[in-house]
Amino acid sequence: MIRTHIITGFLGVGKTTAILNLLKQKPESEKWAVLVNEFGEVGVDGAILESQTGEYDNVVTKEIPGGCLCCVSGLPFQMGLNLLIAKEKPDVLLIEPTGLGHPRNILETLRNEHYDGVLELGASVCLIDPRHLKDRRYTQHETFVDQIQLADVLVANKTDLANEDDKTNFENLLNNSQPVKAANAWITQGEVDIALLAYSADKQRLAVHPHAHDHNHGNDKKDSGLDSQTPLQQGEEIRTLSNHGQGHFSLGWLIAGDKTFCLEKLRDWLSGLDIERAKGLINTQQGAYVFNLREGVLSEMPTRSLDESRLELISSDSLDEAELQQALLACLAG
Repeated sequence: MIRTHIITGFLGVGKTTAILNLLKQKPESEKWAVLVNEFGEVGVDGAILESQTGEYDNVVTKEIPGGCLCCVSGLPFQMGLNLLIAKEKPDVLLIEPTGLGHPRNILETLRNEHYDGVLELGASVCLIDPRHLKDRRYTQHETFVDQIQLADVLVANKTDLANEDDKTNFENLLNNSQPVKAANAWITQGEVDIALLAYSADKQRLAVHPHAHDHNHGNDKKDSGLDSQTPLQQGEEIRTLSNHGQGHFSLGWLIAGDKTFCLEKLRDWLSGLDIERAKGLINTQQGAYVFNLREGVLSEMPTRSLDESRLELISSDSLDEAELQQALLACLAG
């Protein structure tokens, strides 16, 4: 049976980094697979994982962009999961839902009779930024609450940015959690210890805090019908994709690999954006970089050369496609 773990957490909490750290610790003899879902249509997280795990043996990744796994992507999720199981036959499966997705329906899917004798549900891990525990935008957000409620293991990440009040809030959360968490950790840089995956999942956790999940999603793919899984066509220099739902909007681009950006211009533009999140893999004159904007802080790291650039913006306000695309293209190298 394939041991399966769900790695949840709200937007920008560091799930992808945590998964990369878990992959570094995996036993050499085991084959691990990662199934990634993203709210945006461009599929940046899956591409980041692929770019960073190229040197790992026995690691495969698959992405399903465009919504949360428990609703519009429910069927694509099951199809993607079935294909991954049949083709790769991993020993361990990590599932990273979008930060805006409820884990409840994913758990229900994994527990249905179709996967009896195939999947063994292991501990689910929820990452949180403890600074958010004093912010009502998070503590009263249904998805945030559900992710914490349904987790077997609760991990506070980015603790180097937290203060003593944040730590007290995290401890209070643990003390008041019902059912009691099987384990917890206080970490930085997504450094999740693989030992946390060994804690048994609580089979009763699914019955707790039963929220209905009836929100609607919009999907604004362009008339071409092409998505981020289809390579750019000959002569196609840029493809724009968008999505909305759960009170958030996404706008993303695939850009031909021969288009290079000015690194300084790109930094300045991204740093000035007033949005929830930006993430991308972009070819610049100084090489390819991974960019991550969260809470006004832009981070970057070099990566391998890219066949095409990818960028995704996520905001709680609607996004002006024409204005933002013009600003992005203005960052191209002259």
